[in-house]
Parts: sequence; structure tokens; C-alpha cells
Amino acid sequence: MRIDLTGKTALITGAASGIGRACAQTLSEAGAFVVVVDVNGTGAQETVALLGRGLALACDLRQPDSVIAMRDRVVAETGGVDILVNCAGLISYRKGINAVSLDEWDLLLDVNLRGTFLVCQAFMDGMKERGGGSIITFSSLAARVGGIEVGIHYAASKAALIGFTRTLAKEGGPFGITVNAVAPGVILTEPVKRQVGGHEDAYTAQIPLRRLGQPQDVANVVLFLASPLSNYITGVVLDINGGMYMG
Repeated sequence: MRIDLTGKTALITGAASGIGRACAQTLSEAGAFVVVVDVNGTGAQETVALLGRGLALACDLRQPDSVIAMRDRVVAETGGVDILVNCAGLISYRKGINAVSLDEWDLLLDVNLRGTFLVCQAFMDGMKERGGGSIITFSSLAARVGGIEVGIHYAASKAALIGFTRTLAKEGGPFGITVNAVAPGVILTEPVKRQVGGHEDAYTAQIPLRRLGQPQDVANVVLFLASPLSNYITGVVLDINGGMYMG
């Protein structure tokens, strides 16, 4: 069965590389017009070039004015958003609460949590006016079990997004807007590759499916949540970790 998103506009933050780029490619292949948003404007343009069509926009999610300007450009050029994928985020490997500086705490929460809030706030009213849509946020295995190697600030930001997702789902439900989260485990993006390099077997041994995750594994779930197949699912967290956490 092919999922058809023809006629839909999907906005994906953090889509210049990694999981965000895989989501952009997957939703575009399903027929959606994809708006690629990233603080790395060059990377966003490279993603759109891979897609063959779409709109690339540079945006700093830490800056409310930047988010509003991005929203206005998207609405002017596409009319509005049907699918909103909040993939942008930072990861930091720190062990111990004293290893995290206040500046780094603020930076991670600004991007991972506050940035998601600002983007959703910017587009929520428009989605209500359009009569529905899908919002997908990005949590993490670290939010489910606590950070193992990632810092306490990363785990805290991703755990907060679960409460954010469920609360927004209650607001969006009466307007036909579903709001769900994905919680990836060990997915082989570039930062993760650097962290697990040389220790792949040790990580794999902890995973019941006996392999590390790929960005496409996450993109496939995002496609499902963005499609009509999931239109009676809202406020849930879908774990994508090969069985490391079964909750």
C-alpha cells in the first residue's frame, strides 16, 4: 500500500541532514511539497536539491523573530502547512550533572524544547483554520529511561516534549489536528556514529533486533504519523529503538 500525500505541504525543521533529511525525502517521495527548515541554510538547499522540488529556508529556532519570519514566508509561498515535523535538535554527550554548564543547559533547551514550542505556536492557528493536520515532535529513548551517555540537559528537554505533545494534542484534537511524538533510540546519524565508533558490537548486543537504527527507520514512522492511516492516533509516543525500551 502506497501512502499518498499529494496536495499536502509538509514543513520539517532540522532537515539539512540526518533524520530530518530522511524525513524530507520520504515525505517528498509520498507526494508532499516539503519545506526544509534549518539553521544551516546551505544544508537546507542541498536537501531540496536532492528532492528535486521544495522550499529551503534558513531559520534560527532560538529567535522568535526568525521563526515568525519563516512562518510568514511559508504561508505566503504555500498557503499553509498540513504536516509539521519538529526534528531540529541538539545532542550533547555529558556524564554527570556537574559536567553541564548553565550556558549549555540553556542552549539545548532553547533549541530542543523552546524551538519546538515556537514553531508549533507559529503554525497552530493556521492549521486550525485549514481544518486539521499532523504535528510530530521528537523525543528520545533518553526521555524514557534516562540519559545513559547523553547529558541530563538532553534527557530533560526530550522528556519535557512528551508532556508538551500530549497537551498540544488535547488542544488540537477538536480541530482535527493530531499531535504525536517519536522517540528514537540509537540511530546512526553523524553525531551518533562518532560516539559509538569502534563499539558498535557492544551497542548492538543491547538491542533485541540486533542492529543499530538508520534514519530511514525513523522517517518511515514519521510518514505513518503524517498520513491518514494514523488519523485516530493522537497524544502518543512511538518508540523507535529496536526493542531497547518496551513501554
